[in-house]
Amino acid sequence: MTYQTNVIGYKCPCCNAGLKFGSNVQKLQCEYCDSEFDMDTVVAFNESLNKSDSVEFDWQSTPEQTFTADEEAGMSSFICPSCGGEILTDGTTAATFCPYCDNPTIMPARLEGMLKPDAVIPFQKSKEDAQAAFLNLCKGKPLLPKSFTSRQQLEKITGMYVPFWLYDCSGQVNGSYKATRVSRWSDSKYNYTKTDHYLLSRNAGASFSGIPMDGSSKMDDTFMESIEPYDYSALTPFHTAYLSGYLADKYDVEAKAGEERIRSRVGKALDEQLESTFIGYASVVPTSKQLQVQQSNARYVLLPVWMLNTRYEGKLYTFAMNGQTGKMTGKLPICKKRRAAWFFGIAAVVSALSFLFQYLPL
Repeated sequence: MTYQTNVIGYKCPCCNAGLKFGSNVQKLQCEYCDSEFDMDTVVAFNESLNKSDSVEFDWQSTPEQTFTADEEAGMSSFICPSCGGEILTDGTTAATFCPYCDNPTIMPARLEGMLKPDAVIPFQKSKEDAQAAFLNLCKGKPLLPKSFTSRQQLEKITGMYVPFWLYDCSGQVNGSYKATRVSRWSDSKYNYTKTDHYLLSRNAGASFSGIPMDGSSKMDDTFMESIEPYDYSALTPFHTAYLSGYLADKYDVEAKAGEERIRSRVGKALDEQLESTFIGYASVVPTSKQLQVQQSNARYVLLPVWMLNTRYEGKLYTFAMNGQTGKMTGKLPICKKRRAAWFFGIAAVVSALSFLFQYLPL
């Protein structure tokens, strides 16, 4: 287990309370005195505080039961700079909240050196935006469990920065295809069909910038792809202050591990280019294809996501919203009791109408 003393909690210069990054104003905000500060002001103030702060540890005893080596490898302990509480986290959490005082806390040691992101897209959508989007997703769903839109459920929606790799590369594809064209005509006696067969050869190439792949093994890859795209022109040089008020993970999937997925995405994009040239054919069947991808660069960035993980009848349901664009995805559950009531209600109406039509005079 790792014990960390270098923990950051950005404090308000006016009242010394914890600050959170406000997506609506793009500044750090204090929830207690309603003050707002730009990044440079807060960084300078907190640096002046840190010069006089020191933390010392003197371990006097050891619990009778200790963690195994495998357990220790995946956990870290840190001290909250606001209240002094000790919190245990997993090895990938880079920003969290203190469960004792709710102070937003950042662990820069998780982000130093090769783990430090190149850039970040700050949150543009607030928690209220995420709650409204979730309610809109649930709107008009009569079979949805009542508890799914409760205030308690909405409060579970959490903003977090998800680690992503952005790949810059170029690709080239060469393909051979069998194709047919069908002509039909008729005269006074017969209907005719003529099928012409062709051998086609096509090639396409393109350069790609910023192909994303999430760098967290905890996240479902296809789930993260469903909330794309992000506007990468909004990428900002990374600073830990952007994490204040949000959860954050560091990557635990290396850039090299994503090469096959990136190759697949490049191949799919180039295939779409080739398919756009097949005009006027009744059928096109590929016979061979060669794809070449040259990777030039992979950047490590943090992207904003609003997440909701909740269980219903033992099954986990996950919802995610792009923290920049507001695009949301997720699958809603069906309440079995409501479905049964809805079914029997319709059946009762149909039976009543059938009875009326049966005995009404014609």
